[in-house]
Amino acid sequence: MHEFSRTQNLLDLALKKSASKRIKRVNLLIGPFSDEREDTIRFYWRDLAKGSPGEGAEIRFDHAPIEMKCFDCSGTFSMDHDDEQESQCKFCFGKHLQLLDEEDVRLESIELE
Repeated sequence: MHEFSRTQNLLDLALKKSASKRIKRVNLLIGPFSDEREDTIRFYWRDLAKGSPGEGAEIRFDHAPIEMKCFDCSGTFSMDHDDEQESQCKFCFGKHLQLLDEEDVRLESIELE
């Protein structure tokens, strides 16, 4: 059920940014550990956006890489999901890492007509 409220928040933000102009496309970025489902967000958007400038908007999803920071060398880098087993810095091979972005879904941009 959290996808319903998440979708409502995304729609509200998109409508605010649109300044009442019709939204053609919504570009969303899904975090690497998100459990949000694209088909569920599309379903809720379709219902929630009825009668608003967001009605009929195409929703595109992009998946964010895992962003890490190394405490040993202060380097920041992206990891693929396949690299999770290694869990070491790409620069100094240190193992003291911090996950930088755990956000589930965020609005990257909107395209207006």
